[in-house]
Amino acid sequence: MTTVGREIQSDLTRATRQEWILTNGIGGFASSTVPCINTRRYHGVLVAARRPPVERLVLVSRLEETLTIDRTEYSLSTCVHQEEIKNPAGYLHLERFEREPVPTWYYQIRDVMLIKTMSMVYGQNTTLVTYKLLANGRKVSLRIRPHYLFRDFHGNMYESAGMEDCAQIFARQMRLQPFANAPELFIRWDRGKFVADPKWHKDILLQTEEDRGLPALEDDFSCGYLEVSPLNGSVSMIFSDQPLSAFNPMDLKKREEQRLESIASSLHSSDPLLRRLLLAADQFIVERQSTGSRSIIAGYPWFSDWGRDSLISLPGLTLVTGRFDDARSILKTFATTIQNGLVANCFADSGNEAAYNSVDASLWFFIAAYKLIEYTDDYDFVREHLFEGMTSIIEAFERGTRFEIKMDAEDGLIRAGTSDVQLTWMDARVDGWVVTPRNGKAVEINALWYNALKIYALFQEKFEGHSRDITALAKKVKSSFRKEFWNSRKNWLFDCIKPDGSPDLSFRPNQIFAVFLPFALLDHTEEKAVVDAVFAKLYTSYGLRSLSPKDERYEGFYGGDRIKRDGAYHQGTAWGFLIGPFISSYLKVNNFSMESQLRASLMIEPFINHMNREGCIGSISEIFDGNMPHTSRGCFAQAWSVAELLRCYIEDIKGQKPTIVI
Repeated sequence: MTTVGREIQSDLTRATRQEWILTNGIGGFASSTVPCINTRRYHGVLVAARRPPVERLVLVSRLEETLTIDRTEYSLSTCVHQEEIKNPAGYLHLERFEREPVPTWYYQIRDVMLIKTMSMVYGQNTTLVTYKLLANGRKVSLRIRPHYLFRDFHGNMYESAGMEDCAQIFARQMRLQPFANAPELFIRWDRGKFVADPKWHKDILLQTEEDRGLPALEDDFSCGYLEVSPLNGSVSMIFSDQPLSAFNPMDLKKREEQRLESIASSLHSSDPLLRRLLLAADQFIVERQSTGSRSIIAGYPWFSDWGRDSLISLPGLTLVTGRFDDARSILKTFATTIQNGLVANCFADSGNEAAYNSVDASLWFFIAAYKLIEYTDDYDFVREHLFEGMTSIIEAFERGTRFEIKMDAEDGLIRAGTSDVQLTWMDARVDGWVVTPRNGKAVEINALWYNALKIYALFQEKFEGHSRDITALAKKVKSSFRKEFWNSRKNWLFDCIKPDGSPDLSFRPNQIFAVFLPFALLDHTEEKAVVDAVFAKLYTSYGLRSLSPKDERYEGFYGGDRIKRDGAYHQGTAWGFLIGPFISSYLKVNNFSMESQLRASLMIEPFINHMNREGCIGSISEIFDGNMPHTSRGCFAQAWSVAELLRCYIEDIKGQKPTIVI
């Protein structure tokens, strides 16, 4: 169990660096900092996915709670403004915070304790909040004032006329709809009286957004408060974007706790890290309404589902965890998106359009299918749902498709992109500035291309009884890869071959994929040289740097406005997901020796501390500063960061890796 105590909560700056998130399996969530001080536009008690898993709106922003003990009021909440802190004592009453099984806050005021828990109803945009009082015989009342935003989760809200009369209040329930095209919000409670008292709360400072160079002030609205006087035992409130019937808070909370326990114990292990990673993994698997199948949210709080991220994450989130039906459903989701030989790169937050600006998502599709076979031996599924899409990808890459993605007929390698279009995972572009131009022949793209050919040949032989042409092409690609990318002077791989044929000498982590992927492109000595060079130049406690610190373009800190952040995104920033390919490759080239296994286990340790104390408690961040102390940045909970740590932990460190049956 992860617990945060007063030693952190008394330091407001430190406390608001720690966050939490609850998810509902359809893209909606609840999230804030540990002391419930919102610092992001994405924080809220109910962030509803109106078109799962996207079109997310912040409906309920926060709850303002006040205890009255023997006629003396004590605020449990803290609201930060641009120039001051309102109710500054609220967070100081927080005795401790527990993350599992559901977020729980313990507020202590003299001999009175109030215990607050929050959970979501799985599959619904519904958040339940329960308060339990331990009064020690004192007369205590509780006032709960919900605040509302009704805005897109990427935006900010400012005072507007008309919201003051948006609530219809009934006995133990109410309905809000602030304007005609807004969703309805339904609220119920099991005790107390709701008092109408409409007011705007203005100029709330969202500190993290200010740090990111984005609009950081907003207003939220409250139509009144629930008064429970006296409070004995417990009281609950439930918030939803759908009408609510009478509810049983204990039953709803218990049901979710049982679901979480079944996930945490699904691999029949008492290993606390494994249990925590299984719970973290569950948060990213969602229903996609448009396809009627499953998908993967790339990261919270702001990403939707991305093809590249989903397919890289799929083995760790679904296969090593035994969620094989989810894996099949996710693969079907992205198989249906294939157009012109390309898997969709990402789905839009609104509307039905998908973007296809990715060269590697289509190639990761083959790796995910191969991993599915490793774990399930389900060739029938691949034949029925995936093989046609694979065929279209191979054919499109050979003849050429969008974004100048095309196989070079002379050497069999894939070139892609232009100076204006970013197609690899290093895709930062801001105001026309392409930060990491990797157009041409990128090293990991061609490692993936070779593996895709080998995997396709395996399936083609299985389903059609022949694979001569594809096998010959794969052999040609392997020979060309070694010739074009091997830097014999340095004993590592070039990152990219530019359109003019010259090598890009940037030392980046992309070469690790040539060692990590299932079908080898180099001999053992060369693979070890690559891993040793990456270890020496790029390794950090939380993943691999995206550029060598010795490069004059290196940026060791990720922060500031969008231009500064995007300028550092792939220019030195460390990426958590790369720890998986690195550990797997490190163990491989060291023949899983006892020393290498010990070293790999020690590489996991920093992530345990990170999940307990940093970023989003119970999850793993997207990125980290390249420089010490490697502060977490970006999305506070990232699918492929969790997935790759979980995959390499089970497959490589615990040694539970299946083998393919042909």
